Amino acid sequence: MITSLSMMVLLGFRTVNEVMNIFTHRSIWAFGNAAVAVTIFYFAVNWFNEFVEWNKNWGIRLVLDAVLIVAHAFAGVFILNYLSVHGHFGVPQEKLDKDFLYIMPLVMDSLFLVLIELIMGMEERNKLEIQVAHLEKEQINAKYGALKTQLDHHFLFNNLSVLSSIIYEDVDKADKFIQRFSQVYRYVLSINKRDLVTLEEEIDFIKSYLQLYKFRFEDGFDYEINIDENKQKMLIAPLTLQVLVENAIKHNVVSRSQPLRICVFNEDNGLIVKNNLQFRDKSEIESTNTGQNNIFEKYELLNCALPVIKNDGKHYSVKITLIPR
Repeated sequence: MITSLSMMVLLGFRTVNEVMNIFTHRSIWAFGNAAVAVTIFYFAVNWFNEFVEWNKNWGIRLVLDAVLIVAHAFAGVFILNYLSVHGHFGVPQEKLDKDFLYIMPLVMDSLFLVLIELIMGMEERNKLEIQVAHLEKEQINAKYGALKTQLDHHFLFNNLSVLSSIIYEDVDKADKFIQRFSQVYRYVLSINKRDLVTLEEEIDFIKSYLQLYKFRFEDGFDYEINIDENKQKMLIAPLTLQVLVENAIKHNVVSRSQPLRICVFNEDNGLIVKNNLQFRDKSEIESTNTGQNNIFEKYELLNCALPVIKNDGKHYSVKITLIPR
């Protein structure tokens, strides 16, 4: 309404004194009329958005918006003329007719409607963005859950394969392996339900897991773990170390004559798993790269730096980024 009255002065339809007279004596009515217009347009646009969407019926929507503007403008002109005739504005009828040549109300109503359309359009866009973000989060959670389940099965399958390879060699050894494996696997089932674990928990687990291989290979296998105390509370995806250790053992010769040595240590904010290279014949290895691909996909979903692999011909290492709490 202030804009409308200002335009009246600028266009020469009214003097400043006349505008001030209207504003002073009828300001409540003026702002009330603006509030009524905005309210009507708000609910009308809400209804249009529900039943006559822009992207589906833009032609009909344009017509409806135009009809709404014209109907309200003409209603406003009629009321103003009626009040003027009965002397409520103290302005001559001929002056009022000049002021309101059915243009100013149309301009103001158009402005109101456009602003409401823009505001509600932004609200709809924000709602869609929130819905898309929610769906993306659900999709990421579902995919991450599937990766954890996949790794769980992968762990079980590989260790059952180990058991099958030693059960005919030494029954007592196989029995002890089963007992230790059942303890480790119980821990796997509990820890793999979480998205992230502390490095301290992962190290405790990997020590138990490496003991299984030490029990199996004896002098053909050795390991060393050196982790700074101040890194223990940082986070890591569960079973990451288990996969890297398992891959090292699967792809390399492990024997008394060619012992395999695995080192786990931290460097800056990364954790490195390193082993000496003595590759087995590829024909002896059944590998689908499930474990390593699983790790890469997990860290991609976590929006963290991907693991870095190095191979200098003598040693093979994988660096995992530790996640701050």
